[in-house]
Amino acid sequence: MNNRIVIACFSLILLGAFLLGTVQSAQAQEPPEMLAQTAEQRMAQQQAQIGQWLIQAAQAYSDKDYTAWAAVLEQLHQARPFNADFMRQLVMAHAMNGETARAFNMMLMMQQQGLAERWDQVDEVASLRQYPLYEHLNRLMREAGEPLGNAETVAMLGGQYSMPEGLAHDARDGRLFAGTVRDGQILVRSADSDDWTVFASRETVPSLKSVFDLIADEERNHLWVATGAAPQFRDFNTSDFGRTALIKLDLQSGALLGEYRVVPDGQPHLLGSMELASDGTVYAADTLTPLIYKLAPGDARPEILLGSPIFTGLRGIALSEDGQRLYISDYELGIFVFEVEGRKRGFQLNTPENLNAAGIDGLYRWNNSLVVIQNGVLPQRVMRLDLDDSGTGVANVAPLVVAQPEFDTPTFGTLEGDNLIFLAASHWPHVDQKGTPLQRPLPDIPVMQANVENAPQLVVGAEMIEEMKRRSREGSVAPPSGQDNPESDQ
Repeated sequence: MNNRIVIACFSLILLGAFLLGTVQSAQAQEPPEMLAQTAEQRMAQQQAQIGQWLIQAAQAYSDKDYTAWAAVLEQLHQARPFNADFMRQLVMAHAMNGETARAFNMMLMMQQQGLAERWDQVDEVASLRQYPLYEHLNRLMREAGEPLGNAETVAMLGGQYSMPEGLAHDARDGRLFAGTVRDGQILVRSADSDDWTVFASRETVPSLKSVFDLIADEERNHLWVATGAAPQFRDFNTSDFGRTALIKLDLQSGALLGEYRVVPDGQPHLLGSMELASDGTVYAADTLTPLIYKLAPGDARPEILLGSPIFTGLRGIALSEDGQRLYISDYELGIFVFEVEGRKRGFQLNTPENLNAAGIDGLYRWNNSLVVIQNGVLPQRVMRLDLDDSGTGVANVAPLVVAQPEFDTPTFGTLEGDNLIFLAASHWPHVDQKGTPLQRPLPDIPVMQANVENAPQLVVGAEMIEEMKRRSREGSVAPPSGQDNPESDQ
């Protein structure tokens, strides 16, 4: 049995789940505490549904009931259309059920989305190998996992700095800041030095806990910190779980200027990615309860701006150039757009068929484009998504850096002009749930830089997509001469 089969899917239960549909933000008159409770309840309900499907899929595969396995996988795929593991297993299930055209259609969809796979190592698709289309798609998906693009390593965070997460850059003097989840430290590195020093820590700012994001507000001389009690924090206390805050530090000295806590409401909260508006307003995504917070200048605490129980896990957040829309990445469901003012309506970003938008951590705006750091698919990659004139859809997809040797779960970064500075690796795969290293020493973490402007556009035209679909249905599905045609599953 292939080790990557159904068992791997069970980890998704921890992420939460919801059936994909139209996103509706909370009505303005709904009390914030009720919004948090409703979101938490819906998440629990959908987690239970996804968990039930996963168990059913595992049981069906164990019983060799591949028809039932495929049926459950179809339900999971409908709920999580970007989940590459579900797509991969559907190729396998259809192949084992003799549904050749359906297997190739799903394989073709994965290939169009730039996903990598080595099908020659998957025994369950052996029945497909007699067809010319298999060789074509297998080669393309194998090549998709090869390195592409240019990036240079501009700094190295030693393994002694456990679990670095957020980055910020001060363009005035070239200083680079990094936060850590394990020790709640903020490190700084000057432009003319390779060494990192402690800029702020629990000793100087007692309210610091795990650091998940940093933003340098050079105009106001502030360094914003998203911090909270995560189980991986070295001094974690279970009574602190769910407590989180935005902290404002002096950008030069690291002195504490303000602490803005999320008011406890009985739900777990953990602020992650932040975005800074031109007027100094800070937006922050809650990674535990699907909410977006807003802290305007002069506010005493972050206030709930919007939320939706459809979300599974909020990651990146970016503000449109005019400040009217927020782009939010959900790790399982892709990118969503919300109005900042008025009714705060929300909907999923319109994306082309050849874009898989799952597994996005970092999300940043560059001109009228979004830059994403995508670690939840193979290959791991950094992409530029050029928006259409309305800002509600993706017009072009451009790879910046793909499958680099340094990549080991790249996470977050910061834009500096036309360059993205980002963490090319992470310690998350190298620690347990409490942050303890699985093996010592922890690897060094490269900080890389990639130019955002100079990227080749990756565009698959509609005519080419339709032609490849036609080939999968007709001639290219036919076996080589002298072999019998399988029974049609159309």
